[in-house]
Amino acid sequence: MKTFAIGDVHGCFDTLNLLLEKLPVQRRLIFIGDIINRGPKSLETIRAVMRMKNAECLLGNHELHFLAVCAGQRKLSPSDTLDPILQAPDLDEIIDWLRHRPMALYDKGFLCVHAAVHHSWSVKDCLKQASRVEEFLRSDKWEAEIGQIFGKQQWEKGLKGLDRLRAIVNVLTRTRYLNEDGTMDFSQKLSPGDTPAQFIPWFNYPGRKTEKDPIVFGHWSTLGETDCPNIYPLDTGCLWGGSLSAMKLSKHPIYIREKAPLYRSPKSEV
Repeated sequence: MKTFAIGDVHGCFDTLNLLLEKLPVQRRLIFIGDIINRGPKSLETIRAVMRMKNAECLLGNHELHFLAVCAGQRKLSPSDTLDPILQAPDLDEIIDWLRHRPMALYDKGFLCVHAAVHHSWSVKDCLKQASRVEEFLRSDKWEAEIGQIFGKQQWEKGLKGLDRLRAIVNVLTRTRYLNEDGTMDFSQKLSPGDTPAQFIPWFNYPGRKTEKDPIVFGHWSTLGETDCPNIYPLDTGCLWGGSLSAMKLSKHPIYIREKAPLYRSPKSEV
């Protein structure tokens, strides 16, 4: 069975359906995270993904934000489009499903994450750290403590407890750029061509342990194409009038894309 990774959907349900029509009927799907929020049909999207056979979905920053809102630990922002899910009769089922999704996975030789992999981590390290967050979300502590996994915590060896979870979440779901000392930057969101040179795309950091490992990720809609070996970005700006992308996980990856309408203007984020 062929496996396809799919980039950030953000509730763009109609475009997702058109993309799926281009894929083989017999397939395995890996959604790379951020299937909900900002777009027009988050409830329809998450219900559809939940019903899919042979499909998995990583947790992105928008899914974690949603869970924290459900737990009363975060407030909705003006740009959120989560109300239909919050008011849905199957909300509890949706919450339970999300709490049991992975933060990272390894499939057909590809490491799949929502945003990034820390430069000091191997594939094994990444999966181990991801499992710590997964274990927390599936525990009885998640509802009372999920608000504490948000914040500008840097990764370093020796972290424990919620500090460690917060740093792992930042790596896996928030990172785009690193500073010259390897710490995460939390402000830059534009393409490398539009960003000061002192900020380094996470995958270009010298000595990254996963340089030889194929990595599929989303989160960075402004990134565009990159010639970095073994790096496969899949957020191609569906929400912003770009396209929704799928990529076959194989020795010679193949991209399938569906052009999207302008669901949301970037000016609305300012």
